[in-house]
Amino acid sequence: MEYAEALSANRPPMAKKPKAMLHSMTLSKSDNGGVVAEHRMTGGEWSQKEPKFTFAAGEGAKLAAHIEKHMGMKMGGKAEE
Repeated sequence: MEYAEALSANRPPMAKKPKAMLHSMTLSKSDNGGVVAEHRMTGGEWSQKEPKFTFAAGEGAKLAAHIEKHMGMKMGGKAEE
């Protein structure tokens, strides 16, 4: 048995980090006339960070797709551009 194998054989299994999950999303107007989507995360390494995504004016379809993807909901009607 090699030295590295002996060390790993005696080591308890490492606990997995909890996966970050989206708790909520806040939408607000941005300086460029578009929208900022700010994510509130729970668990995992993202729980202390708040990812923000900016959508310019005219990117309504991209914003709708973003909301559908992350919130798991369908946007009724057609998004305005």
